[in-house]
Amino acid sequence: MRDPAKLALTVAGLVFLTGLVWVLGPGALWVLEHIDGVGGLAGKDLAAAIDATRGRALTVATGTAALVAVYYTARNADTARRTFQLGERGHDTDRYGKAAEQLGHAQAPVRLAGLYALERLAQNNPALRQTIADVISAYLRMPYHPPREEERLRRIRAAQRAYHARLARRPAPTQGRDPHEERQVRLTAQRILADHLRPHVLPPRGRRARAATPADRFWPGIRLDLTGATLIDFDFQDCRATSARFSDALFWGDAVFRGARFEQEAEFGAAEFTGPARFGGAEFGGRAGFGDVAFHDDAEFGGAEFLDNAWFGKARFSGDAGFGGAGFAGGAGFAEAEFGGRAAFGEAKFAGRADFQGAMFSGSARFGKAGFAQSAEFGGAVFTGRTDFEEAEFVRAAGFGAATLLSDARFQVRRGVEQAATDGVGPMSTAHRSPEPLPEEERGQV
Repeated sequence: MRDPAKLALTVAGLVFLTGLVWVLGPGALWVLEHIDGVGGLAGKDLAAAIDATRGRALTVATGTAALVAVYYTARNADTARRTFQLGERGHDTDRYGKAAEQLGHAQAPVRLAGLYALERLAQNNPALRQTIADVISAYLRMPYHPPREEERLRRIRAAQRAYHARLARRPAPTQGRDPHEERQVRLTAQRILADHLRPHVLPPRGRRARAATPADRFWPGIRLDLTGATLIDFDFQDCRATSARFSDALFWGDAVFRGARFEQEAEFGAAEFTGPARFGGAEFGGRAGFGDVAFHDDAEFGGAEFLDNAWFGKARFSGDAGFGGAGFAGGAGFAEAEFGGRAAFGEAKFAGRADFQGAMFSGSARFGKAGFAQSAEFGGAVFTGRTDFEEAEFVRAAGFGAATLLSDARFQVRRGVEQAATDGVGPMSTAHRSPEPLPEEERGQV
């Protein structure tokens, strides 16, 4: 069945052409007399008037033809543009397929070429950026055993034992790949992701100097899935991601997340950090999950902002844990967490419920000037080192029922705070522990 629009245009064109031929012929006199209202002419005057009428008809016809030409030219241009776009999409699909295929090649230079090809493709095609970020993330999730030489500075024995035990549970890596070359490929994949997730901003003063990423190279709105990935000296400083999943990931070496921003959920559950974990100044817009995480070195969260619930339940901090000045807008869950080194929560702000029930503080625990706007639960917690709550502010009652003190502890809150008390300890404003270690026979439950 014919297109009604095309049929109407064809009929209109035929009628217009017929009318034009008629006006250029005998119809000119009729137009002159009945439309222009000119009569009584003869001789040269009549001939000049008829020629003028025919000239106007030709002008109108020429203008109409020009409009029709422009219309069809625009349609042809639009068709050509669509054809070109389809061709480009076909070329992009072909380039994407070839680049993705290169990632599976046995030779490291070919894999590197595939990564760079994917990067260029994503840079030129915003619609493909999430897909390519997913492909690069999937590559990093592939099984990998770092070379033995990676067991180097500041690797404590506990981290080494845990690492090798974990390797024994992982699938064997792809055969034929040199681990040293694969390390370079993975570092390149990590750098590509980080470079394009870092917006056009300079780090605050005091941070390690870094060149600003050009604005047109930033890929906004990316969701990362690095579940179970092996990440080497991972540098995510000042990066932005809509959401990120690092569950069960193995961070080999330093892990830097200073100033990073996660707009939605950030999940690190059961991840393992063999080196220092640096989250100072990071911002978590959604839930931050650090449950069952193993920190084998220092964990730095100073000044971090948790805008939703933060969960560190059963996390293991083998080194120092620094949360000084951190802000917890939602609930802060540290139930059954183990702090092997110093636990620093000085000046931290807990706007929601703070749950430290059953936590183990093997080193010093410092909560000086911390603010607890809601309930603070320390029931069943064990403090074996110096414990300091001086000038901590408890707006509501703080629960220390069945908490165990095995060393000196001092408790004090800011003046003017009403009903700030601890179960079994007494009013926080007056209860103190001696600065000297308690005698063995006096140690026990508070």
